[in-house]
Amino acid sequence: MAINVWKDNLVEQVDVILRLRGSFPYVAIDTEFPGFIRSTPRHASEEERYDDMKYNVDHMQLIQLGLTLFDKDGNTPWPGCCWQLNFSDFDPDTDACSEDSIELLLHSGHNLQKNQRDGVDAYRCSYLLCVKLFRHPYKSKYITFHGLYDVAFLIKMITRAPLPNTLNEFLVLTRSVFGDDLYDIKYISRFCEGLHEGKAGLLTLSKLLELEPVGIRHQAAYDSLLIRAIFNKMKQLWFDIEGERFVSILYGLENNCMKSKKRV
Repeated sequence: MAINVWKDNLVEQVDVILRLRGSFPYVAIDTEFPGFIRSTPRHASEEERYDDMKYNVDHMQLIQLGLTLFDKDGNTPWPGCCWQLNFSDFDPDTDACSEDSIELLLHSGHNLQKNQRDGVDAYRCSYLLCVKLFRHPYKSKYITFHGLYDVAFLIKMITRAPLPNTLNEFLVLTRSVFGDDLYDIKYISRFCEGLHEGKAGLLTLSKLLELEPVGIRHQAAYDSLLIRAIFNKMKQLWFDIEGERFVSILYGLENNCMKSKKRV
């Protein structure tokens, strides 16, 4: 069962996460946000894709952050353990959003009015996340699925600033926050036989791997729990998915990520 984190239990739950980090150093991450206000053409360049992503992230507010901790064998602290940080910053009446995306979130059980009333202020959360989750002596590995927007929203929150102007600056900043331990399983699935060459969505990928999702789709905690399960199953089947060729490569920015790695 997901642990919902609000302003009243934020410090308590971040401390719980911190105490568990040494034994469960893998962190599966998912976010929910208000959709896309600028779309990106299918065949856009990576620079164009970054420009559109920067515009969307800079002009929107994060709604939820889901986290699942697990160890190298895929075990979580207890069955179904995951956290869901609910943010108060998004106002559906005034903030930029995609109406279709908001409708989807409402149908998935999001209570945006409760978020505004009881949720966590992202500015307050940024320090706790930066110090206790991303800059701590435990060497963590961060697992995403199609993680470009997840990473970008976290960087925006941690730095309390708009995203960098250029793609290269963004990739340098990404490595400074996540180190050399960031994985995107949508990119990795491209190299795993039978997984549709990286074209499958999260739910389809789970079905291909014969995994049963837990909880409600489009709730960030449960999606992070599913990302954990997929990563673990892929690791059992293909073994080398934590290899150097997969680290620090975000789906959709592959070429520039590889160039950035070579420059380090």
